[in-house]
Amino acid sequence: MIVHTADSHLGLTRYYRIDPETGLNIRLMDFCHAFRNVVDFVVENKPELFLISGDLFDKVNPTNFIRKFVQEELFRVSEARVDTFIIPGNHETPRTRGVANPLTLYRHIPHIFIGLKPFEKRIGDYRIYGVPYTENPEKYIRNPERGSKNILMLHTTVEGAKLSSERYMSFDESSILFSKIPDYDYIALGHVHKFQILREKLVYPGSLEKYDFSEINDDKGFVVVDGDIELIKTETREMVEFTVSCENKTGFDITKEVLERLEGIEDKIVRVSLEGKIHAADKKNINYQRIREKGNSALYFVLKDVMVTEKVPDFREEKFLFSPKKELKNYLEISNQEFAYDAGAEIIDEVLGT
Repeated sequence: MIVHTADSHLGLTRYYRIDPETGLNIRLMDFCHAFRNVVDFVVENKPELFLISGDLFDKVNPTNFIRKFVQEELFRVSEARVDTFIIPGNHETPRTRGVANPLTLYRHIPHIFIGLKPFEKRIGDYRIYGVPYTENPEKYIRNPERGSKNILMLHTTVEGAKLSSERYMSFDESSILFSKIPDYDYIALGHVHKFQILREKLVYPGSLEKYDFSEINDDKGFVVVDGDIELIKTETREMVEFTVSCENKTGFDITKEVLERLEGIEDKIVRVSLEGKIHAADKKNINYQRIREKGNSALYFVLKDVMVTEKVPDFREEKFLFSPKKELKNYLEISNQEFAYDAGAEIIDEVLGT
């Protein structure tokens, strides 16, 4: 049995809220819990190999809390005597000379092999070939040796892979043509966050948690190779995203619709967009305060206002003024509030004594 994971992005703090009891970033801990679930599985099932194909960390300088967390989890794997191979991804690879890769800290843990450079290593019946993140991975890939169970580890984009959030993460995207990868017994890929099998035994396990809203509908987890290839799903923080069309609606209607759709968002990550053309008078009647108060029950809440406002003409700037009732009628027609005319006209008559 082989367990294969990638793109844990430990240390990520996007869409966060601080836990008042522990003082910890709740979203950061989501990613830690996801990685711990993988380690729990490895420790319990003791596979022949545990492969981590890059981006264990979200950045090259993780906090001491995250460094210590990874150390504790890798010690658990080491104590279970599971041979583990880790290659760096683009997120933990330094771009500046003199900056150490954070994976360097774990090079002396028994049974944990950190491949900071291209490597070839034999473990039992397996021969592991690893290529860390690089702009040109193709030149480091060797032909597999016959007579062994050959495994290749890569952190790159392979031709034909379906991308999600990772397309926005790297400016110097590494990639390789599908046809340039030799025939290995298993190819343990990392970098692409969507689980997929590009061909028999050429596999992206995907990320362990949802990185952003582009992954809202993706299943997350790690891969177990035991004859078949199986995705073991990890529990993830639920994301909710919806759009409210504001055309031909009053501000009161819009407020009501948003509040109704925000039911049951507790502890979720939520993004709401208000779209469409709307009159200025209607927009003023949207109760943003009530919407944001309702959104506070989510772990993270953002309201995007991308409406186009149609201004109501100010008749006071015209050279010729209509009668008070005519001006009232014009205003109410433009703002779609004709129902208020009779009450308004009655007030005008009372004020003017007519």
